[in-house]
Amino acid sequence: MKLFVFALFVSFRALANVGDFSLHSDQSLYIVDGDSVSLQMRLADIDTPEIKQKCREHVNRVIDCGRLSKRYLQRLLKSLPGEIAIKPIGIDHYQRILVRIYKGNTNIGKLMVESGMAFSYKDAYQQEEDLAKAEKLGFWGFYTPPIEPYKWRKLNRH
Repeated sequence: MKLFVFALFVSFRALANVGDFSLHSDQSLYIVDGDSVSLQMRLADIDTPEIKQKCREHVNRVIDCGRLSKRYLQRLLKSLPGEIAIKPIGIDHYQRILVRIYKGNTNIGKLMVESGMAFSYKDAYQQEEDLAKAEKLGFWGFYTPPIEPYKWRKLNRH
């Protein structure tokens, strides 16, 4: 699954809403400097193209679909009304914190899939993905949509 590494600098008020959680290793922590750390979080239930992953928007136009998905997420978080709420739901096998992010009442991961800018992970939002495909939204309207990120990762391991 395209594993979003999502760094957020949150206000004390927002942090208080996240609740307590513990990590079994320091792999989720990025040390910024001597008194600052950033946490690696992954949006649960979705998979997006990797940053280096390409797709063909038109017959003669190849684009960075991973970067496009990243920019779309950034736009959603800036443009939707309300506060950002982060709901931790677990830890993945890479020791990243699995989260659902809401902006106001909007589930951001679900909206990414509904917009055709993410794949449903483990069928969590399969109906939304099927509808986006049928309506040719986002990537699904491209000449060649991206291959599933987990397949791309297997083909591009170093």
